[in-house]
Amino acid sequence: MKNRYLLLLKMQLYNLFGINRILHSHSKKEKRRNAALGGAAILIVGLMIIYSTIISMSLADMGTVNILPTISVLICSLITLVLTFLKSFGVLIGLRDYDMVTSLPVKNSEVVLSRLTMVYLTNLLISIIVELPSVVIFWINADAGISGNIMFLLSLLFLPVIPMIISLGLGVLISVISFQSKHKNIFSLVLSTLMILLIVVASIRAQNMNTDEILNVGILFSGMANKLYPPAALISKAVEQQKWSYFLAFVGMSVLIGAIFVAVAAHYYQEMNTAAFSHSAIKYEEKGLKVSSPFKAMYKREFNRYFSCTIYALNSTIGMVLLLVVSLLLLFISPEALEQQIGIVGLSQMLRRVLPLVIAVFITMTSTASASLSLEGKNRWLMCSVPVRAIDIFNSKIAVNLTVICPFALASVVLLGLKMGVSLIQAVLLFIVPAVYACFISVLGMYMNVKFPKYDWTSEYYAVKGGAISVLATMGVGMLSSLLPLFSCIAFQNISSLIMVVVSILLLVFSFILYGQLQRYRLYEI
Repeated sequence: MKNRYLLLLKMQLYNLFGINRILHSHSKKEKRRNAALGGAAILIVGLMIIYSTIISMSLADMGTVNILPTISVLICSLITLVLTFLKSFGVLIGLRDYDMVTSLPVKNSEVVLSRLTMVYLTNLLISIIVELPSVVIFWINADAGISGNIMFLLSLLFLPVIPMIISLGLGVLISVISFQSKHKNIFSLVLSTLMILLIVVASIRAQNMNTDEILNVGILFSGMANKLYPPAALISKAVEQQKWSYFLAFVGMSVLIGAIFVAVAAHYYQEMNTAAFSHSAIKYEEKGLKVSSPFKAMYKREFNRYFSCTIYALNSTIGMVLLLVVSLLLLFISPEALEQQIGIVGLSQMLRRVLPLVIAVFITMTSTASASLSLEGKNRWLMCSVPVRAIDIFNSKIAVNLTVICPFALASVVLLGLKMGVSLIQAVLLFIVPAVYACFISVLGMYMNVKFPKYDWTSEYYAVKGGAISVLATMGVGMLSSLLPLFSCIAFQNISSLIMVVVSILLLVFSFILYGQLQRYRLYEI
């Protein structure tokens, strides 16, 4: 079993990080792509380490270093919970290589364990990045003895297990429930979106603390750990009291929960995937054939494809959903009350001036086009065989992205504009700037996916997230294009309208240039 499990795990890791391609590719273009992706990863890791170090040092300077174990455990658990849930669809259910894996002489438990290990290693890396600075600072400043420090350090190995299992369990549960519905993908998307919104609302409520609560943050977090998350309490008691019995209880709880999940998932593995690949019976009705333009036909196909993949729809919709939720929440809070609560003088006036760019930040998080070409996968030959121009296919994918953005953006613009009481010029910019960013991110996403397609995926997760260069590049460029002007408008509020006009013109010109490049591509060249 050990050898088969290790081989399966090796295959998963090679697919996740593209190790084979990195080692054996002789293409300079491919090497440049990998170098750019590696550089971006190093930068993100460095920023996370710096941020974690600053928080830990601040708590140590405040004389609250003893609460570091509890805080770091809760933070790591929350990060693992959210990130694992976002990628839970496609880890165990609905894999493209399901038929190939089931034909191999391996047990279901080995397949499930190998896939869980891959997720665990990813979360372990994030936990080490987030918590290791806390461990070092705690070691230097706290008087926990050698045993306490060693237990705090060893807890890194087991921290991701329980939140990972909770997230995967929720993902599998949502998938199983949605299988019973005729429109199972839409049902799964709605349930997943609601789950993420609940997490966001819970995070906002947790951050809504007054001064007394902040001063007594140790007591607050200890109470939260004891009531809501016992593993955090076990780690805190183990380190504080230097008792290995608490630490071993935490380890035993993590291993037991993981083993139970592997056993249950392995037992129902085939049934769940069979249900995932089955299709509801469709009652055929004879109707007349309809003729439509190539663009309209491709648009319908692309729109149906969008809702057929939960992780694709969820990943590209959540930004606009959050924008609408924020807009609805602000209906119940006046700008002046928000200014008083946060404590920043002139916040309401500043928000009125930069509101178009605030909406633009959410829009740049939304790009269905950046993964739409990659999702064709092994069926990409169909695009090359249909009598349709490449630009018509690109236009249909761009149109789907605009279809996702526009309803949410329009509703949010109207709600926020009415609530904030903007002037005429601000109202005009409030409509123009988001529209420009919607066009820009749609064209940019399509261009990036044409330049960096990823067809060799075994799960749709790897095409949508999982290190897909086109998705990461689109999000990175998009966020920079909105955040940099936003910070500039905050710094130079007197000319904020001029900055937004100039940025909008530049983005429109850049969008036309990228669209011109798209017109030159042929499908067989991609």
